[in-house]
Amino acid sequence: MNTEEINLLTKRALSGDKKSLLEILNFLEKFDQPLTRFASYSILYQFAFNSLYDIGKYCEECGGKCCKSGDPIQVFNFDYEEIKKMGGDVGRLRKNGKIHLLSRPCPFQNGWACSIHKFKPYSCLSYPFATEDEQMIVIKEYKDGIPDFKVPEFCTSGKVVKDRLNNVEKELREKLGRIPSAKEILEFLMKEKT
Repeated sequence: MNTEEINLLTKRALSGDKKSLLEILNFLEKFDQPLTRFASYSILYQFAFNSLYDIGKYCEECGGKCCKSGDPIQVFNFDYEEIKKMGGDVGRLRKNGKIHLLSRPCPFQNGWACSIHKFKPYSCLSYPFATEDEQMIVIKEYKDGIPDFKVPEFCTSGKVVKDRLNNVEKELREKLGRIPSAKEILEFLMKEKT
C-alpha cells in the first residue's frame, strides 16, 4: 500500500467506514512498532470522536474554534476531487505549488458548523486526535501503551471523548490484565453501541 492509499483508507475510516477502520488497524498491526501502535490508537480515538459519540452540542457551544484559527491545512488531491465532485467551491482553496490549502478561518465554516461536513478534507476529519500538529509532542515522547493525547483547552468535545475512551481502556485493562489493543477497544465500543 502506498502513502496515498493509506491516507485515503484512513480518511474512509475517519468518515465512519468500519470496514476501512479494521483494514487500516490490521495493516498497522503488522508492523508492531511504537509509531504504528500510536497511529492505531490515534485513528481509533478519532473514529470514536467522528462517528460513535454525539458531540455536536459541545462543538456548537465552542463555536468551532478549531476551524477559526491556526495554520492553513493541507487538502489532499483526493479531497480536492471529492469537494469538486460534491459541488463544493474549490475556488475557496488556496494553491501553494502543487498542494491545495484550506485557510483558517475556514471559508466553509457556517456559524459553528461545516458546510461541507459530509465530504470534509482528511485533515479536518483528523482533528484533534490524529493531527500531527496537535499530537507532535505526544508522538515524540510515546513509547508504548495508550497515548495521553493532547486536546486543546477549548475542545470540550475532544475532552469528553478522551475521558470516555480512557475509561473504556481502564475497564479493559482490568479485565484483560494488560493494555488493550486498538482493535480490542473498538470491539468493546461496537458491543457497547448495540
